[in-house]
Amino acid sequence: MEWYQALGLKYPLFQGGMAWASNPELVAAVSNAGALGIIGSGGRSAQQLQDMIQKTRQLTQQPFGVNLMLLEPNIQELVKIVCQEKIAIVTTGAGNPAKYLSQLNLAGIKVFPVIPNVKIAQKMLQLPINGLIAEGIEAGGHVGTETTFTLVPQVTAISDLPILAAGGIYDYPDFQAVKILGAAGVQAGTAFLAAEECQIAFEYQNLLCQSSNPGTMLAKTSSGYWARVLKHPGQSSTNASLKAAVQDGDLKNGAFMAGQVADRITHIEPAEKIIQRILNK
Repeated sequence: MEWYQALGLKYPLFQGGMAWASNPELVAAVSNAGALGIIGSGGRSAQQLQDMIQKTRQLTQQPFGVNLMLLEPNIQELVKIVCQEKIAIVTTGAGNPAKYLSQLNLAGIKVFPVIPNVKIAQKMLQLPINGLIAEGIEAGGHVGTETTFTLVPQVTAISDLPILAAGGIYDYPDFQAVKILGAAGVQAGTAFLAAEECQIAFEYQNLLCQSSNPGTMLAKTSSGYWARVLKHPGQSSTNASLKAAVQDGDLKNGAFMAGQVADRITHIEPAEKIIQRILNK
C-alpha cells in the first residue's frame, strides 16, 4: 500500500492550507476528488474553525486536513479543536510544532510540517512526524529563500518519510519533475485559488486569470516576513491584509497572495479538473 493510500487518499496530492481562502466547499471538493483538502485556520477563532470542520464534514465523507499557523495567538485553542474533532492530517507552518505533537499524536492525527530549507527539515525530522512538505520560494504567501528544485532533492536525500514538493506545481509535467527529484507527492495552493469552489472575491480570481510573467513579486509584510503576492495597479498599502483580498477584493488594502504558477492560470474551473491536470487523470 502506498503511503497516501494508508491515509485514506486516492492520490498523493494535498491542497495548500491557504488562510482565509480554504473554505469548506473547496476543501470538500478536493477531498471528494481523491486528494486531500485542507482548511486554513489562520485568522480564525476556535469556534470558526470548528464550524468550518463541521460544515466540511457535511460535504464529504473523505479525509481532510487543517493547516495550523503556529504563530497565531490562539494556536493552543486551534490545536485543541483539531484534536477534539480528530482531523485526519495537520500541516504546520510558521513555527515549531514540537510542543503540540504529543496532543496531535494522541488524537491519531498525522502531522506534515511545511519547511522552507534543509536546516529546518533536519530539526523536524528529529520529531515524531509523518512527512514533510518542502516548499520553495515559487509558492504564494509567506516563503523562504530556496527554490523547489534545489530544496526537494536535498530533503529527500536525508529522509525516508514521504516528502511532498510545494511551490510551482500547476500540471502533470511539474508533478513528474518533482517525483524524479524524489518527492512522494505534491502540495498545490495557487492552482486551487482558480477553482470554482474557492470562494475568494471575484477581483482576486480575476487578477489570477490576468496575471502574466512576471506577475508576482515578493513583498515584506507588516510582521517583517516576505510573502509572494500578485502584482496589480492598485497596490498602495504597506500593511496589506489577506482577509481584505479574499473577502472584499480590496485592491488598495488587500494582499493578493499567489505563487508563480499564477502566470499560467487563464480561467476558473472545477477543483476536480485541477486535480486531473496535475495528476494526468
